[in-house]
Amino acid sequence: MRKIILASALIISSLSIFAQEGIPTSSDKDSQTKVFFEKPKPEWKEKLRYGGTFWLGFFGAFYIDASPIVGYELNDKGTIAGIGANFIFQGTFNRNSSTNTNNTIFGPKVFVRQQVFKRFFAHAEYEFIRADAYQFYSYIDNPTNPSAAFKKVWGSSPLIGAGFYQGGDGRRGSFISLMYNLGYPNRGFISPQSLLGSETPITLRYGFLF
Repeated sequence: MRKIILASALIISSLSIFAQEGIPTSSDKDSQTKVFFEKPKPEWKEKLRYGGTFWLGFFGAFYIDASPIVGYELNDKGTIAGIGANFIFQGTFNRNSSTNTNNTIFGPKVFVRQQVFKRFFAHAEYEFIRADAYQFYSYIDNPTNPSAAFKKVWGSSPLIGAGFYQGGDGRRGSFISLMYNLGYPNRGFISPQSLLGSETPITLRYGFLF
């Protein structure tokens, strides 16, 4: 009799434990299946960085500057290296004339960026630009051939600078930076974004990197 009572007690306790644990539903199985079959993102994709700078202006003329960049995080110290391109369009229109003047500037570039302290970073790049001859520091006015100023030529500019991110973990997000043209005053492209015009080789930039 005691054996029967003990066996009954064991069966009842087992049923109560099973009831407390609950019976898995179809939604639970689906969620478990999704987690189980989810593919991890490759490590090299986690280290890719996308972004660039963008500038739009209407100061006497229509101006747009789009400079996309793609970088790769080389180490855990915040070193990013990559490539990019510059696309600049300048357009002017005179209401008293039926003509308008458009100028397109473009070229590739390479860069490296290093996190220095928290959200601050150092940045260096080397850009190649195709633009009108007069838009380079190396241009010399030729009074006997004024049209030479508007001849399309290739030039290069080494730049260094620093900036800081406005958000993120100090290695990505929107940023503001100041760049200095090391070619000044003998070579290099005169950026329309230069502070105080062609009199200074310092350029202000707004952009993002994620």
